[in-house]
Order: sequence, then C-alpha cells, then structure tokens
Amino acid sequence: MTALAERLGTRWPLIQAPMAGSQGSALALAVSGAGGLGSLPAAMLAPDALRAELQKLQASGRPYNVNFFCHTPPAPDAAREAAWQQVLAPYYRELGVDPAAAPAGPARRPFDEAAAELLAEFRPPVVSFHFGLPAPGLLARVKAWGAFVLSSATTVREALWLQEHGADAVIAQGLEAGGHRGHFLSLDVSEQSVGHLRPAAAGGGRRARAGDCRRRSPAPRRASRPGAGRAAGAVGTVTCAPTRR
Repeated sequence: MTALAERLGTRWPLIQAPMAGSQGSALALAVSGAGGLGSLPAAMLAPDALRAELQKLQASGRPYNVNFFCHTPPAPDAAREAAWQQVLAPYYRELGVDPAAAPAGPARRPFDEAAAELLAEFRPPVVSFHFGLPAPGLLARVKAWGAFVLSSATTVREALWLQEHGADAVIAQGLEAGGHRGHFLSLDVSEQSVGHLRPAAAGGGRRARAGDCRRRSPAPRRASRPGAGRAAGAVGTVTCAPTRR
C-alpha cells in the first residue's frame, strides 16, 4: 500500500477516473467495493441528480471521490454557433442529425457556490477537479470538512501551480487520458514530474495483458504505473494488449 492509498482509505493505489456522461454512482460503488477509489463525475448532473447519487455513495460507507470542472464557460456567441453548424450541415444531413435537438447552453457546469453548498451536506472524503482549482473561497469550503483535494495537470508547470494553490495531490494526466488536454508523454511522465511532486498519481496509457482483461484485473504495465515514481494510478478505460506466446 502506498502512502496515498493509505490516505485515501483504499486497498489499492488505483483511482477510477470520472467519465462524465457515461457513468454514475454504480461504477464508483463497484470500484470502491473492489478496493480502489470510485469517482462520481458531477459536471453534467443537475442538483437533484447529484444529490441522489451522493446519497447512494454516502450510504455505502466506502471512500469515494466527487469530480467537478473549474473552467470558465464561454460567452454565448450566436454568430459563431451558426458558423460551425453551417460547416457541419452536410454531416448532419448524412447522419440524420437534427442540430436543433441538441440541448442549449454549456454541457458541463463549473464548480460554484450551489455545488459547494450541496457537497457540504455529504462531506465526501475526496473531491477532485479538472482544469485547475475553484476560487480560493470555494476551495476553502471543501477543505473545511477535511476533504482530500485532487486536481489534474498536463504539464509540470501546471502541476506545480496546483500544488502551490491547495491541491493535496496531483494527477499527472497522460497524452492518452480521456480526451482532455494531455501534454505529458505517458512513458516519460515519471521522469518529468518525479522530484517535483509528492504525492502524485499517473493518468492515461493503461495497458493490461489479455489474460488480465479476462480476469477483469486492470493491472497497469507501462512506466506510468504507481511503482514507477507515482503514488497511484488514475484509470478510466484499460487497453487490453494480446499476450505474446
């Protein structure tokens, strides 16, 4: 067990990466039940839906993580919206997609006062963020109940900023990680950040032998595994590599 796993209260130094739009509390509960840290993506959940999911996680008595975004939503721009929809119009027709059916407004909400107030009712043990950290006042509210704060970084400079501004641990997000802003090269992630950060978790570029996948054992094999200078691994999807005979 690594020091970070001990702090998170998990058996294994594995954090399930939150995947907004494709998972809910069921996956987080399964991961926490198996000894890792299950994560709930909250950026796309309305307050009532978030409350319902938090109630399920809280009732389990197991450690869990709730994840939010910290981006600044873009200002509405009707002309820009019309321009890119015009460019994509041939594909809409080809695929039978009605752009008017898409929900209006941003799909992911940044962490705000309302989210902090709701979260305080449940006091989750771990709270994580993408795209930086919330405003100092909001971050202080999260830390007030003893939450362990994680945030993802894609460069050493960003990771150091997070560390200096209140992140308890940094997820060094690799190039392959979940479609976010990956600038780390996963094979070099330890070399780039080791010595600068403590503790840190590596995210992106997980592989497992075919036999491991059949056994549902997502054991990381690349250099970004916890034993290669990292305190934990953040795992979303696992690439199953054929076993050579």
